[in-house]
Amino acid sequence: MSGMIAQSQIVHTALDGLQLRQQALAQNIANLNTPGYQPLRVDFEQALSQAVAGNTRAQPAQVYSSSEPVSLNREVAMLSETVLRYQTLLKGLNQQLAVLHLAISEGKR
Repeated sequence: MSGMIAQSQIVHTALDGLQLRQQALAQNIANLNTPGYQPLRVDFEQALSQAVAGNTRAQPAQVYSSSEPVSLNREVAMLSETVLRYQTLLKGLNQQLAVLHLAISEGKR
């Protein structure tokens, strides 16, 4: 059971990081024409690696400013990738929960 808890923590960290990345990308797009705006980036992969290694205190994400100019094409591409990753994690989590539900409901018979 501890393996499932660890896996749940990893998925939770990834979902949190992807959510923060989506928010940063949306803010970047909203400020596309703001002079001097520094785009935000979310790098949560290190925290995700720590969660995989068993560090339950890993921070879900870090937001930092980038010195590169905001490009609408780049932001939209990154947003699309982020949404796909989020949806994939949710589908996997839903399948895992469905298996647990089946095991619990079949165990009652």
